[in-house]
Amino acid sequence: MPPEPDTEQMWEGLRARLETDGTATVLGVPAYLYDVNFGDRVSVMRSAENALVATGVECDALNFTFRVQLTADDPNAWRPLAEELAKKGCLLDLISPRFFAISCGEPQAQEVADRLSALERTDILHYETGRTQRLG
Repeated sequence: MPPEPDTEQMWEGLRARLETDGTATVLGVPAYLYDVNFGDRVSVMRSAENALVATGVECDALNFTFRVQLTADDPNAWRPLAEELAKKGCLLDLISPRFFAISCGEPQAQEVADRLSALERTDILHYETGRTQRLG
């Protein structure tokens, strides 16, 4: 995606399915990108290295992304929260035992945000949302 003004450009590799119309459907939960979510259809172009690069969101799938950094060093500390969120229909992309990205649909987003906020208040984790723009 185009970088924000006055920021260093970063790259995140995402699993996606190339569609017949030339767009791509995001099939991974973005761990670093903002305003790109699981299921979104993105416009793409080929880089000089021949990799596909997302250039914008064509169709918002109405999913929400959250990033979680656990405070505990226990390598299994993520499991209870992952199981709890899976029961709510969320997807989880584990980056490391302490850092993961969560995707959920719009109906679950506020409940998930409230749960993560409660856990943050008790210093179990820190979290942020990957969606900075309102639904359209």
